[in-house]
Amino acid sequence: MTAQAQIKASFPVRRMDFGFEGVPKYWFHNDPFLTHFLSNLSSLFPEGEFFFVTSMRNIRDKIDDPVMQKEISAFIGQEAMHSKEHKVFNDYATAQGIDVDYFHRRVGKLLKFGHKILSHRQQLAVTCALEHFTATVAAQLMRREDQTNEMHDPVMRKMWLWHAIEESEHKSVCYDAYQRLYTDYPTRAGTMVVAMIILSAVVADQQVRLMAKDGQLFNFKSWGNGLWKLFGYKGFITQVLPELFDYFRPGFHPEDHDSEALEQKYKAELGFQG
Repeated sequence: MTAQAQIKASFPVRRMDFGFEGVPKYWFHNDPFLTHFLSNLSSLFPEGEFFFVTSMRNIRDKIDDPVMQKEISAFIGQEAMHSKEHKVFNDYATAQGIDVDYFHRRVGKLLKFGHKILSHRQQLAVTCALEHFTATVAAQLMRREDQTNEMHDPVMRKMWLWHAIEESEHKSVCYDAYQRLYTDYPTRAGTMVVAMIILSAVVADQQVRLMAKDGQLFNFKSWGNGLWKLFGYKGFITQVLPELFDYFRPGFHPEDHDSEALEQKYKAELGFQG
């Protein structure tokens, strides 16, 4: 066995196979807004993570570090599993009348257009920006037990915590690849600005459409409760804004935001060995 063959990634690829039959319609705190918000995010993942995988495959032959190659392979493996499991959930949700498949297809068209017009450097910069967003949200999801415990369905809670653990585990891979190849701060920072604007617009539009499709557009109690939990004092998003904007610091690195203890806590809870 060669020395390179003995090298292992710092995190594993876990093979999951969730079944969503029996998941209640409003599985997050029995609330339409909060449930649809996570379904909204889930609709982005299959095509989004395919974009991440493609952007890494585009550049991996330019990297001759065997350790980084192993990390990239594990990153691709984890993202492929995330895409698979969220696609299964999205199909289930659509069958239950929550038409996230429409958003899945729309996001796919947007990202395919991105593949056509963006250089490999720009695609990797997009991946770095969105990976920072997902890693930041993942750490907050593990941190905010008060909200995680409102996921009343055990399958959904496990899926989101598994995803959160793995986003935290591989949060540095694409960033390290970008820094090794390009070290281009203006592209990195400028891409984050554009990504945040587009992502915010897409999520807001989809949230309105999901609530309307479900007949909940004028459920002001659900809107008020959900928006407060996200953006109110100590809201889920409010609390992570400083960490999100830290990405614009020239010396930023994902590992500046340590999530190791959170990862270990939930790996133990979910029974993950590695």
